[in-house]
Amino acid sequence: MPRRRRPLRRRRRTGSPDVAIVNGYRVAEYLTPVTQAASPVVGPWVETSGFTQIIGWLAVAGGTTVVTIEYGTDGVTADADFTPVTITAGANAAFNVLGPWLRFRIVQTVADATKTKLYLQAKA
Repeated sequence: MPRRRRPLRRRRRTGSPDVAIVNGYRVAEYLTPVTQAASPVVGPWVETSGFTQIIGWLAVAGGTTVVTIEYGTDGVTADADFTPVTITAGANAAFNVLGPWLRFRIVQTVADATKTKLYLQAKA
């Protein structure tokens, strides 16, 4: 009698870049106070498939802090045709995602920050 073979188990693919980001996913965060010497702090490029809006939240103290969201078409350089979106402290209103890639930029002037907390969360 022939031997029965067990069916092969398929491995799940994890971390596939083809998977869209789901609603509520934290796209980016930055929690270290920014100094003038380290300014500007630029986050990594994030591919925006799967969401059309972002909710941004920012808490800062000390100096003058300007946080913007930059957009690009290639995930390498910011595209000047997209107007950056400014995130204000305490704000948590959703804003539209304008390009296929985004990143944050934190610019610190006047004095070093004693607190910098930035969260960006996806919204479908």
